[in-house]
Amino acid sequence: MFRAIVSPVTKSISASSLKGESMVDFILVGNSVRIALPVLQALRSAGHVRCAVVGGQATSGLRWSHLCRQHAAIDFTQDDTAVRAINLMAKQSPQALLIPFDCDAIRLVNRVLDRLELKSIPVPALATLNMLDDKWSFHQFCVANALPVPLTCFIGPKSNLDFGTLQSELGLPFIIKPTNESGSHGVQVVRSREELEQKIVKNTAYQFNPLIAQQYVEGLDMDINLFAVAGQLQAVSVHRPDPSFIDFVPHPKLEELAEKICRFSDYSGVMNADVRLEKSTGDVFLIESNPRFWATLAATVDCGLNFADESIKYLEPCAAPLRLTSGRSYTRHPFLRPSSWWQLMSDRTEKGRLLRAKAFDLYSFGQLMRDVPAILKRGVTRVCSRKQRPSSAVSLSFGEHR
Repeated sequence: MFRAIVSPVTKSISASSLKGESMVDFILVGNSVRIALPVLQALRSAGHVRCAVVGGQATSGLRWSHLCRQHAAIDFTQDDTAVRAINLMAKQSPQALLIPFDCDAIRLVNRVLDRLELKSIPVPALATLNMLDDKWSFHQFCVANALPVPLTCFIGPKSNLDFGTLQSELGLPFIIKPTNESGSHGVQVVRSREELEQKIVKNTAYQFNPLIAQQYVEGLDMDINLFAVAGQLQAVSVHRPDPSFIDFVPHPKLEELAEKICRFSDYSGVMNADVRLEKSTGDVFLIESNPRFWATLAATVDCGLNFADESIKYLEPCAAPLRLTSGRSYTRHPFLRPSSWWQLMSDRTEKGRLLRAKAFDLYSFGQLMRDVPAILKRGVTRVCSRKQRPSSAVSLSFGEHR
């Protein structure tokens, strides 16, 4: 059984200059700004306004965000300096809770947790993280536990690629991807021997390693989002992505797979898993897992399930996980959706706070201005291609939004 759900000026600081800064309740740790921002938005939606970020150079732009009261830059390969930076914040905010939001941060916290003066939200053990964060290791985990996955072959370096063997084992098209990248980096769909040679084998810019080859499953992309503690599922949602919106849907089979992944791996923390729904049969296949927060986190908040808030307020594992089974969240900036303007100004619920966290944040607005040319170009392209759209185009997103 499940519990049902209805659908200031900041400044960048160094690790040695925190004296006099205001106290914070949450210290986000990680390298990825595309994940940090939605976690900050989710926390603001839940009413948490005192947040700091300890991150790499990529997150330094968050010093312009009113969602982030402090920012400290660290090198994630230097454990001693990272510990000093976090413990310096801990002296000023001893009640604060650590939120490692990406895999770099989770690895860091696993290495130095006994040296930190703050508690952390639940995160996976290092061995579990490494298993689930590697595409080949995740595939082997699924096979060992009878979880559905596409046919997959380990390749290693690209010099090991053999088109004839892969065509015989996987059919056409098939997919080549690195085991250790995210955001679709290095992913290539191969339809012919010529494509394999041109895109990968003879492409000097293609230096990803190790590689796997995977059967292409014709169908739809879907995602499982979850939070678990000690292998017990606490919250789950299933969504179907679209370029303009994200739809949350009921899917008992994928919810069952979420429960099994957590139980078989004794998982703790949040996770996003990529799934393919086969068009011809309706069968589901697990593609890869992301054992961390994800870039579309705010969409679940928008529709009623705040995974960030659930991860900080958990007490004990429960027998009835929260489920999000309906709702549509639009991915465009609130300023580009006139239908949201009234709610933006008048809604005092979590949904309204989320809209304002997106709309009135200087960093988010800067991103919008940067993306305007690309948005206009996509709009013109869609208009021009409506009458020319192919009926048999291969649909593949490979987790770009994760």
